[in-house]
Amino acid sequence: MLMRICMSFSPKGPVPLHYNYLVQSAIYNRLPKRLSNTLHDKGIMEGPRRFKMFTFSKLMGDFKREGDHLIYIDRCFLCISSPLDRVIKEIYRSFLVDPDLILGRSKLVLEVINVVQDPEFRETNRVYTLSPIAVYRRNGNQTRYYNPFELEWGSLVDLNARRKFLALEGRNLRNGLSVRPLRAFISLVRYKDNVVEAWRGEFIMRGPKSLQRVVYETGLGSKNSQGFGMVEMVGRNVREFLNI
Repeated sequence: MLMRICMSFSPKGPVPLHYNYLVQSAIYNRLPKRLSNTLHDKGIMEGPRRFKMFTFSKLMGDFKREGDHLIYIDRCFLCISSPLDRVIKEIYRSFLVDPDLILGRSKLVLEVINVVQDPEFRETNRVYTLSPIAVYRRNGNQTRYYNPFELEWGSLVDLNARRKFLALEGRNLRNGLSVRPLRAFISLVRYKDNVVEAWRGEFIMRGPKSLQRVVYETGLGSKNSQGFGMVEMVGRNVREFLNI
């Protein structure tokens, strides 16, 4: 399930350049406490792994950069998705009760919010990133990030997608997911005290429709609940369902 939100600034104020943690915290705070704690502390288990099963986009809109902050010119757009319908419904309900969202020193006021249907999936789809895709592997205290032009990047994306599917559906798929870059650019994003190496751009996504739907709603790659890996079909615009 996918939710698209349009917000304006009242008054205009700066948003930190690296705002992922602020948006993530705002999402958790809008959920009922028990659901928020369960999602944050446990998530959905698959073996020793815990998947939070939601992701969100960058704050999209026209802005100018001033030092370590962004100044949005008018309004901004935020997308949130999850295969857990209750998560999206509770966030939607919370905005109807409290339309203000505080990010740093800025107050954002809700203009339009819509829950939209997932797209129709084909076996092969062209997608673009709403937030960059992070793929990594840990070796002890070392973290190795991969780029889309390395073979292991695709293998890790496929393995991650299969594990999410297994966690949600309780079964394995015979065929996996192939994600190939058409054009990709590096994004360095600070999350708390860490710098995440992620990639934005356009990709060809191929695989079972059910598996594509899972990664569409949970995000591609890792660190999805920190605001990484959200994709949209080429041809579907963020403003399309907001009637603005």
